[in-house]
Amino acid sequence: MSIAVSGTEFTDADGVDDLIEMAGSAQCDAVEFWYPKNAARDGVDTALRELDRAGLRTACVSTPSTLYGAGRVEGVALLHEAITLAARTGCDRVNTYFGHAPVVDDHHAVAAYADALAPVLDHAAAEEVVVVLENEFDAFGWDPAGSDVSRRPEALAALLERVDSPWFGLNFDAANFLCASVSPDRDALPLLLPWVRYAHVKDVRRAPADTPADGWTRYTDHGRAYDTAPLGAGELNWPAIVESLATAGYDGYLTLEPHCARSILLAETSAAAGYLRNVLKVHAPSHA
Repeated sequence: MSIAVSGTEFTDADGVDDLIEMAGSAQCDAVEFWYPKNAARDGVDTALRELDRAGLRTACVSTPSTLYGAGRVEGVALLHEAITLAARTGCDRVNTYFGHAPVVDDHHAVAAYADALAPVLDHAAAEEVVVVLENEFDAFGWDPAGSDVSRRPEALAALLERVDSPWFGLNFDAANFLCASVSPDRDALPLLLPWVRYAHVKDVRRAPADTPADGWTRYTDHGRAYDTAPLGAGELNWPAIVESLATAGYDGYLTLEPHCARSILLAETSAAAGYLRNVLKVHAPSHA
């Protein structure tokens, strides 16, 4: 497994300068390129040229796309653009999200999503790019009904089984599962391991009554509050999660996204990378 850092931590006005600095703080050689956000300031050509000049590969092209509900048409178009961009960079992963509706209907949602995804996967197969679906919680209050099937491991497994394509898999985000009131290592990962093609790494903990620690972010999912935290200091059992991934043969990227203030981002990214490297050393495969 290799470490990367995510461009989701930056705004449209930032370009890739700070993303390059973040990768340096983690001492890694790969980034998750957020499209179109990371290219908004300078354009795609310039952004990619700067990343290449810094010696950085693209671990994944991530998009704010959804294929279920109101954003379906725009989501499909954005994913097609991202697949083309991923192929251009030599990257073999594109990240997306599920979406939401006013009511919970997992059977209908799975069928509708699979239908919208079909032409996208035709393009992905032609470019040899895997579309990965990130499991989510209601981080921004957009899904009060809880209609997003990716927050429920059984429903998510049903979607992955229905699509049944080598060009579609899961971006396993353990912290997002915890924020959706799911135990990631006990109730999600054992069920979903066969489909894991990418992974996000951050830590969270149930929020106390007072305000979050300086520099960290509070999210609320259906009345339950969670704070982001330094990697290894939250509630997630990262050694157990990494061990499960390693045992299953996962050898892809573990992408850091601390979700903290810019004032502490570089220090926390450096610390998170160090923590994760220590975990990976313990669970590194042995060779004869």
